[in-house]
Amino acid sequence: MKTFLQLLLVLFLCSASYADDFLSLSGRINLRGTYALDNDSVKEDPTISGRIKLDAQKSDWRLHSWLEGELDGTVRGPSRDHSLFKNYHDVYQDNTPYLEFKEFYLERSFRSLDLRVGIQRFSWGRLDEFPVNDLFNPWDYTRFIVKPMEERKIGIPSISATLNNGDWSYQAVWVPWLVPYRLAKSDERWSGVSAASVLAQMPNVEIIPKEPDLPSENIGNSSMGLRIQKTGGIELAVNLFHGYDLRPVFRTTSLTSMPENGKVIIDPGYVPSFHKITSMGMDAASVSGDWSFRAEAAYTFNRFYNVRQELWGYPQAQMFGTVALNSVEVSRDALDYGVAADYRLFEDAQLTMQAQQTVIFKRPDTLFERTVETILWAGLKVGWMNRKIETNLNGAYNPEHHGTMIRGEAYYILNDRWKAGATAIFLDGPLQSLFGKYAMNDQVGMEVVFSW
Repeated sequence: MKTFLQLLLVLFLCSASYADDFLSLSGRINLRGTYALDNDSVKEDPTISGRIKLDAQKSDWRLHSWLEGELDGTVRGPSRDHSLFKNYHDVYQDNTPYLEFKEFYLERSFRSLDLRVGIQRFSWGRLDEFPVNDLFNPWDYTRFIVKPMEERKIGIPSISATLNNGDWSYQAVWVPWLVPYRLAKSDERWSGVSAASVLAQMPNVEIIPKEPDLPSENIGNSSMGLRIQKTGGIELAVNLFHGYDLRPVFRTTSLTSMPENGKVIIDPGYVPSFHKITSMGMDAASVSGDWSFRAEAAYTFNRFYNVRQELWGYPQAQMFGTVALNSVEVSRDALDYGVAADYRLFEDAQLTMQAQQTVIFKRPDTLFERTVETILWAGLKVGWMNRKIETNLNGAYNPEHHGTMIRGEAYYILNDRWKAGATAIFLDGPLQSLFGKYAMNDQVGMEVVFSW
């Protein structure tokens, strides 16, 4: 990976030697502070983050870079990772400050063919929040619910080719090796409720989860996909994917609890598990007056799920030593689908409504997920006073578990470069549900943004 980045950087510097007016540069700096409303919630320090986007265009060649950096207030110091750059092989990373290339690729355009090589992010599908055909990029879950989807996606080393032929386009993607998602560590605010959470409540306990052994980097462990899209009054696309499933699922080993230097060091006995899946999907979008409609669906073969956490085999009381845990993975086919509609209420106001479901076939009773899992979304985005004030209110409801999420933000636009605002999020539901696992993380916050 290091050599890969160095090669692209050399190509960029070579391109820059021809500089005239072919460079474009933009950026943003955010200062964010949050206040936890629940006294039992892990606290978060102020965070300062920034990003720089650079595009260098010369004839049919283009180099695109999106570099992000952050002094991360969610990390509980002292951090154990001291690398400046985020890496592409660890699930648990708490380095701060850090830098990360969200995107860094070289593109060559021909008459009807575009080739890209480098760190890329892809957007397949049509739904917001959880597009079911968007399977290439792993997510950063360290601030899962409060991060926009654009910021959750981790860029991956990949090669892509897009062929355009009139109303039709064909995009092929190859990812040579697995890049895993990222999870918050157990002492951080957005780790959520896990099978070992009760252990973390004990005094002088430090939980250190183990990193998974990732598949070896060879062509047999790569991921690939094909998207065929037709534009027009109704945009249609067919998506084929074969590769690693990047939704979090775990395999169990053994719970280990040992005293060390006045502390109790616990290996919780579960590690992220990665399996290959095959997915076939479709998506569509159309516009009619003030309405726009979106839909997508995907059938996935052999996706793995975890059984209910009370069946993992954790002891009822703390004990030193090693306890073997039960096998917790089950493989099943699944169907994910959803529909969405956007309506322009007036010039600076848009209402979004979305419903999506997951159906797990031949579901055993041991699974916590119901046969059907539903999430209903709604959002209202409004600009006031000639867009001097921007407001965005979102809500979600999971009827099977009666879980809820309400997220709101309001910003005052000071000028073309500065804006400041307030944010809030409220979550509720059963402990193992999507929203309930973060139920103690209700918070309000303030943010100042400078962009250029």
